[in-house]
Amino acid sequence: MVSYNLLVLGEDQDVLLLIVVQTVRVTSFYIVGFLINYTRLPGYPYNTIVVMSSLVGSTVFYSGLSVLRTLQIRPNLPKVRIYLDYWTNREMPATGVGDFLFLGLLYIVIVFYAYRHKKESQIFYIFFVFVSAIFVFFSFNITILLQNRLALMGTAISFVTIGFLLQFGSKLKFITLPLFVGLFAIVSVGVNMLEMILSTVLAQLGVFNKRFLSQGTESGRFDNYQVALEKIWQYPFGGREFNLPSTKWVHNLWLDVAYDAGLLPMFLLLLYFILHINCLFKILNSDLPKIVIVYFTTLSIGILFNMSLGPIIQGSVFEFGMTCFFLGIVARLSGEVEISKKYSAPK
Repeated sequence: MVSYNLLVLGEDQDVLLLIVVQTVRVTSFYIVGFLINYTRLPGYPYNTIVVMSSLVGSTVFYSGLSVLRTLQIRPNLPKVRIYLDYWTNREMPATGVGDFLFLGLLYIVIVFYAYRHKKESQIFYIFFVFVSAIFVFFSFNITILLQNRLALMGTAISFVTIGFLLQFGSKLKFITLPLFVGLFAIVSVGVNMLEMILSTVLAQLGVFNKRFLSQGTESGRFDNYQVALEKIWQYPFGGREFNLPSTKWVHNLWLDVAYDAGLLPMFLLLLYFILHINCLFKILNSDLPKIVIVYFTTLSIGILFNMSLGPIIQGSVFEFGMTCFFLGIVARLSGEVEISKKYSAPK
């Protein structure tokens, strides 16, 4: 539906083919993630982490290769913040790899919270620490080079959020799913303020340059949020009928979908995520090994964070497909948890 509006706007003559290709592509990601029978593969349930980590790792290495290749051609990359795609040589904004680097950095959160439960899976934990060290090394260094605030800020917020959920997860049943999504939406809109505070502190410590002091809430996202939240109700069928104050995107997955395609797709997309948050709650309150619970909870927070701060469908269909693959794994794993509870319950 987003692509349909691009056709109406006349931005792409071959957009009908694009609609079919992208729809099949995204749907295939979800189907594959869901249909893999992890219980019949070696190492269940740790194999779910291996499968998802393979995908995360590929995006982290893609980011590293793209940035290193760009530096060979354009040493001023940290100032211009435009990198060359490793496969196509297309120019892309530095934020294009920021979401991937964020997921790579989150592995340090998983290692930290899974440490006290390492006896449950000592061999796998050692292997996971080794893999995580590689992901974190590449992600952190490229993040510093590109001066990407999202990854560092999101990792700090994830430390607090995961600790809270692990501590009080079983006592949060009074929080309904719509309320959870609403609370997260409020946090995501105000996240630029946290970004500015963290950026200022790190810049004062000499970790980053003056960009972090001069560009806090001045990125224009606040203005975009305000206009989009007001105008999408006046233009319920999308089509980019109103102008945004800064940049051509709102920088929020759901608001950008409403801006392009209207309110109905936005609500359907919200419902899609809400249903899978329910699957996540089942995993959070399950008897699975703690490292598995921590892994999927942490990546869920990270992905939801990315969705709240970027035009994912418009900016990177692959990233949205990767998210759908992850949600397919979450749905499958929660289903296995339900089956396990059913057969283990006393008769």
